[in-house]
Amino acid sequence: LGGLTATASNFVRPPRVKESPAALECRHWKTIELPDVKPGTDSGHFVVIGEVIGIYIDDEFIEDGIVNTGTMQPIARMGYMEYAVV
Repeated sequence: LGGLTATASNFVRPPRVKESPAALECRHWKTIELPDVKPGTDSGHFVVIGEVIGIYIDDEFIEDGIVNTGTMQPIARMGYMEYAVV
C-alpha cells in the first residue's frame, strides 16, 4: 500500500514502516469512548492511549547522541488540515 515497506518491530508484533526515520512501538493501555459514540457501535470518536515500550531512530539522524531534527525534517500537525515541516 502506498509503495511502503513493512519491517519487523523489536518489541511488538505489528511491523513498522521501513522508510520512516523514526518509529514508536506501543502497548495498548486504554481506549476511551467520547460522548458522541453511539451505544453498541464503533460510530463516533475514541481516544487511544498506549505505553511506549520501544523507539527506533535511524542512525543517520543521530549526532553526538542527540536526534538532529533539522536533518530529519519531521512533519508536525498544526491543526485541522494544516501541517508543517519542523
